[in-house]
Amino acid sequence: MAGILARVITHRIEPLKFLQPIADKSFNILNTLAIWVMLPTVVFVSISRYSLIELAIMGNAFVLAFFTMGVCFVASVVVSRISGDNRKTMVAIALNSSFPNVTFLGFPVIYAFFDVRGLNGLGPAALYAVGISVPHLILGVMLAATAVRKKVSVGSVIETIITFPAAFALIVALLFVAFAAPLPTVAREFFDAYLTKPFFGLMLLLVGYQMPIVNPRKYVKDITMVSLMRFIVGPLVTYGLIMALGLSLKTDITPRPSMVQSIMPPGFFNMILAWNYKLDLKMYSAIIFYTTLLSLFIVLPITYMLIF
Repeated sequence: MAGILARVITHRIEPLKFLQPIADKSFNILNTLAIWVMLPTVVFVSISRYSLIELAIMGNAFVLAFFTMGVCFVASVVVSRISGDNRKTMVAIALNSSFPNVTFLGFPVIYAFFDVRGLNGLGPAALYAVGISVPHLILGVMLAATAVRKKVSVGSVIETIITFPAAFALIVALLFVAFAAPLPTVAREFFDAYLTKPFFGLMLLLVGYQMPIVNPRKYVKDITMVSLMRFIVGPLVTYGLIMALGLSLKTDITPRPSMVQSIMPPGFFNMILAWNYKLDLKMYSAIIFYTTLLSLFIVLPITYMLIF
């Protein structure tokens, strides 16, 4: 809410619009810090503190993320095609239905729900996020390019993945685990005591500022479609797979963080793709803004009551 307020003050209130360039520059710097410092640090520390056996147990989170994403992607494309949407609208529906905000928004929520209580949430959440983020990078670039009929080379896609800081941090963390070289206790304690809350607070501030407020009337159909996929299809698929794998919401480590991640709203990376490929920014903004409000103030409280 503070991030949204900062955007409104600097973009909508005429006497204060002179602050807009300063605010935009400041939040661009914060975004760079989040991508290159905060997210990689969270992923690295969250994974490197576990053993191989513990990570194998938490590996279900990756499976849950990947499978849920796949079902939402296919379902959204099929429904959008049946509805007669054009190529750009279909891509917008598919991207926002399939790839939730499991990092900037998901990590702080998981931390608040689990880790402050002494429950292990960030480890499974990091694996879940990787199961979403890597396909998001690949399919996101490819879909956005096809929407404007632009060719994408295999090399550019591979480069995008390799240079994604959180993915690199995961690889390094897995090497630490594989060679039984856990992160020193003092480093973990420093992260837990001094970095998690500022990192997650700044991430939430960034989420708010990055969501421009758009009149939803023109995009009600698109917002409704994405909401159905994100808040009904996704959680149902995740829960069904949890049951199919014989996992318990109460005793196993991965199901509850995965359920929370499954109802996150669309990721902001979709906005970046829309900007880079000259897609309908207002549509993407409306979808992300209103589904984020739905997620935080309606769907998330209901999910919380059901799983705790």
